[in-house]
Amino acid sequence: MFDVFPGPGRLPKIAQVFSNQALNTLYVYGCRASAYAIPVFEGCKDIDQRGYIDPARIECVGPSAANKLRHASDLFITDPPYADAVHYHEITEFFIAWLRKNPPAPFKDWIWDSRRALAIKGDDEEFRRGMVEAYRAMANHMPDNGLQIVMFTHQDGGVWADMTNIVWAAGLQVTAAWYIATETSSELKKGGYVQGTVLLVLRKRQGNESAYKDELVDEVRKEVQGQIETLTGLNQSRKHKQRYENLFNDADLQMAGYAAALRVLTSYARIDGADMTKEALRPRKKGEKTLVDEIIQLAVQIANECLVPEGLEAKVWEKLKNAERFYLKMLELEAEGQKKLDNYQNFAKAFKVGDYDPLMASVKPNDARLKSAMELGRGEFSGSEFGESATRAVLFALMSLERDKETDEVMSNLRDNVPDYLKHRDTLVAISNYLAGKLAKLRAEEASKARILSGLIRNESTIGRR
Repeated sequence: MFDVFPGPGRLPKIAQVFSNQALNTLYVYGCRASAYAIPVFEGCKDIDQRGYIDPARIECVGPSAANKLRHASDLFITDPPYADAVHYHEITEFFIAWLRKNPPAPFKDWIWDSRRALAIKGDDEEFRRGMVEAYRAMANHMPDNGLQIVMFTHQDGGVWADMTNIVWAAGLQVTAAWYIATETSSELKKGGYVQGTVLLVLRKRQGNESAYKDELVDEVRKEVQGQIETLTGLNQSRKHKQRYENLFNDADLQMAGYAAALRVLTSYARIDGADMTKEALRPRKKGEKTLVDEIIQLAVQIANECLVPEGLEAKVWEKLKNAERFYLKMLELEAEGQKKLDNYQNFAKAFKVGDYDPLMASVKPNDARLKSAMELGRGEFSGSEFGESATRAVLFALMSLERDKETDEVMSNLRDNVPDYLKHRDTLVAISNYLAGKLAKLRAEEASKARILSGLIRNESTIGRR
């Protein structure tokens, strides 16, 4: 399992410790050997002879609760709990089981226990309070020009709102946020999960800047749009180098939007006259929506407005209703092979689609999908945002074509179903072309009918029509 001290001429060897995002505790898997790390701690004198480290200034790190810090530091690097998304205390027990009986020499005095009782868990008031105590302790033990690097990855806007309050309450602010791609693409790693992590750079808040909500909305909008444009630009530049997989998927871009909002929000000590440090420490009532929650949700909305599906022009996307955006965006994810129900739930929330069940053919956790044109049939056609949309009219036309209706009848119904039809012809063509492209691998017959419909709309005579 641990090839810590290999024989002469052999290097430590590892192979597929984590072949996917699960911890596969199989005895045949290798782990990263520590043969190179241990001499760093045991051989400080050798290092000093080369002029790198003064042994007199070295103090080995010891296990301690974050809120019980005793020594000052210029830099803290933390990978904190993300509410209940990652159970770190459980993960460490896998390694502790191997090391506790015979720990490496420099760490013999360590407490080889996961310290479950000290773990900051949950996603409620206790979680926020524990995180505030930890980060405030670190802030109190660093100089005014000190830094904290926080690795944070979560897809829930509520958790990011909590993180904003934690930063405020600790007397810190986000001065920079870097999104780093940490996952490689492979058949084992496909889905709607994030492919990277946000590195937040925190400094002590020195000023006493104040702002009003209206000002913040514009500032957050610009910051989020700039962040999304940067990351989508990286995606496009990669494609130009014959690398067709995206560096960042939609979940990544949403998280980048959260981080951009944090950068703006935490730079202010007062918002709408309220002291945000005190506000952040105030206990929350269950279901209470704060100013921070509203602005984080705004960041999500702005990010999603920027997430124009490939194959649609931005000017078309801007004209669509929320329910249409949901259907077309999820169709893009389906075409990429993503079938997790979480994706549909997250985007329904982001696009403010209250009830998306009528659009779903399956709501199985790992095999969710939208209804096809045939499955929608004549249902979900009136009395709802989606039912009265251009996308629904196009899908109804595709259903009619699949049922071998005459093209004149199909076009007549399409004109009846779309008010001010002539003004929307270009949008209808764009939607038809988009469906044709995305459905090619999902439902070939429906994709074929979408191409036919696009041609019918483009080539019809409009003389005498209004």
